[in-house]
Amino acid sequence: MAKVYEELDEAKAEIEELKAELRAKTDSFENLKKSYNAQVNQIQEAKSKAERQDQKLFQQAYEISETKSVCEDLKEDLNKKESIIKHLSAANDKLRVDCNDKFKRWEEEKRGLVLALEEANEKSQNQEQQNYLYKQEIERLKGCLSVSKEKCFETEKKIKVSKELRERDDLFQKLEEESRRVEEQLKWKKEQFNHLEEAYEKLRDQFKSSKKEWEMEKSTLLDEISSLQTKLDSQIRISEDLQHQLQSCHQALAHVESQKKRLEVEVSNLKVELDNASNEYQDARLQLDCLNTDRDKDIADLRYLLKTKEAYHKESKYRIEKLEQENQELRTSLKELQEAQIQEAGASYSQSKLRSKLRNLEQTHKECASTLKAKEAEWSFKLKQLTEDLNICQELETSLLAQVDVCERLKQEKNILVFKLEEKERTLDYLQQDVVLLEHEPRTRGESAVSSESDNVRYLRIIAEKDKTLEELQKEVVWLEQEIFRREFESAVIEKGTVERTFEHEKDNLIQLVKGKGKRMDELMLQVTSLEQQFTNSLTSLSSQLVEKQAEINLIREACDKITASQILAALEIEEKKLMVVELEDDIQAIQQKVKLQEEKWSQSEQLALDTEVELGAKQSKVMELNDQMETNLRKSDALVQKLKMENRNLLENATRLSSERENMLAFVQGFSDKICEFSTADTLLMDKLKSMVLSFENGYPVMTLKKDASFIVKENMLIQSPTRIRKLEANSDKRSPFKELNLLEE
Repeated sequence: MAKVYEELDEAKAEIEELKAELRAKTDSFENLKKSYNAQVNQIQEAKSKAERQDQKLFQQAYEISETKSVCEDLKEDLNKKESIIKHLSAANDKLRVDCNDKFKRWEEEKRGLVLALEEANEKSQNQEQQNYLYKQEIERLKGCLSVSKEKCFETEKKIKVSKELRERDDLFQKLEEESRRVEEQLKWKKEQFNHLEEAYEKLRDQFKSSKKEWEMEKSTLLDEISSLQTKLDSQIRISEDLQHQLQSCHQALAHVESQKKRLEVEVSNLKVELDNASNEYQDARLQLDCLNTDRDKDIADLRYLLKTKEAYHKESKYRIEKLEQENQELRTSLKELQEAQIQEAGASYSQSKLRSKLRNLEQTHKECASTLKAKEAEWSFKLKQLTEDLNICQELETSLLAQVDVCERLKQEKNILVFKLEEKERTLDYLQQDVVLLEHEPRTRGESAVSSESDNVRYLRIIAEKDKTLEELQKEVVWLEQEIFRREFESAVIEKGTVERTFEHEKDNLIQLVKGKGKRMDELMLQVTSLEQQFTNSLTSLSSQLVEKQAEINLIREACDKITASQILAALEIEEKKLMVVELEDDIQAIQQKVKLQEEKWSQSEQLALDTEVELGAKQSKVMELNDQMETNLRKSDALVQKLKMENRNLLENATRLSSERENMLAFVQGFSDKICEFSTADTLLMDKLKSMVLSFENGYPVMTLKKDASFIVKENMLIQSPTRIRKLEANSDKRSPFKELNLLEE
């Protein structure tokens, strides 16, 4: 029993030590909570300051991005114009070079065709001479055949006497087989010749159809030339309005330059504000870093305390389990003693005392167990609160890290925007220099090269490109206005959403802390009210800034509307002129395509002539082979000789036909070349007229040139569309060429 009392005393002493430790830990925990709440208040104040600075930086960066986008668009437009001017000048030079090359090729092709025709005529003459020689050889072979027949009769008589009937039958069979082979070869050659004749007739029909198509295209080209002349007259009238539009363009450029200067002043102010904001941001960043270090230290201390408390809790659990085991053992021993006392029935006064002591021990044990359970519940509740506090701290850490990342991104974007602004300022300077050069170009061109056609064309192209750039600038201004409004609205919505989310999140955290900690309700409510006041102040400041920005945007829009109203009128006139120029260019391209198609058809006809010559050569080779075969087979059959004569006559007739068709082709080619020369002369006259019109437009006398050239245009149309010229060409094509006369004499 003494041991039991000693163990109970020890347990009571340990319980009192645990209570003292719990009291010390609760005191330290409350102190930590107070320090943590103070840090939370400091963090919230730093957050509010950082959010205000972020809002200012975001607004400034947005304005800078808008100005940079405008400058970049202007630079891109000017670069596009310069590239278009270079491309057009290069294309014009290429077209000139291509035209000169084509004229040279056409002349060389004509010479080659004439030489080819002369060679073909010479070949036809040689073929006729060869045919005459072949005829003489055939007559000579006939005499040889008659002599060979007589010899054959003599030999046959001798063979009849010397040989038997079987040998005669074998010889006859061999001769019949050879004659069949020769007949089959002749049939195959006749079929080939018939196929060639059919192909030649098809080519002839195709040539006739192509000739008709050329005549139709010639008439359409004449009509198109007359329509182009009328369009040129209308274009001259329209070109007078270009000077007025150029003046309006210069005025618009001056207005844009004034706007650019104003924007530069605003950009300089924004730079100063950005520098101030960056300095403030750095100070706030240093404060945040200090707060983060303090917070990390506090969190480490709390974690260490939690670990120690968990260790003490485990030790207390282990001791409680031991006490319960000992209590069970005591209970079993008490039961045994009670049974022994009942059996003895003569218990003493000491035993009654022991029973009372045991009962008291059991009651104290029950009380200790109840107190331990209550303490365990308190410890579990406190552990839950600590875990919730740690989660809140982690969430605050993540939010602070996100804010730091956002600040770093804003810094990077600010640097990028500053670099882009510098680049845009440089490009604007270059653009101003280009505009000055473009203004001085027409004067220098008028003084240096009045008669140069390329300068006039480039001047018109530059004007068209300026008009295009004005239209693009108008579109870009409208797009920029829309984007500015959209971005401002999105940024305001995002900022409000983020502020509301952060506020709601913090409010929820505070409500949870209020539920778990009833003692500090008043302090937290004061913090909530202060946060609400800060939020309302931030909203009022944002609304005032938005109103100011909207007023500035409205002023800018009114100025842009005035600019666009003046530019739209000029753009409409410029578009009409562009459409006229595009139509003329399309007509010129269509004429060039038609000329190319005619050249392709001419090349096809040349290929057909070459193919016919190749076929004639093949036929001549076949005739030679047939003659060789005839020399071997003349002794066997006279009928084969007659068939060959007929085939030779047909070949001669075909050769004469081909020669006559070649002569017709030459006549047609000569007529077509004359027509091409006429078209080229008409084109040169039109180009001269265009040059004179452009020069008169530059000198300022467009009306006088139109009056002078009106009669000339009418005469040119009469020359182009007169049927007498076509009849003369047809009469010339009906005349015989010297090659044709020679062929007729030889026949």
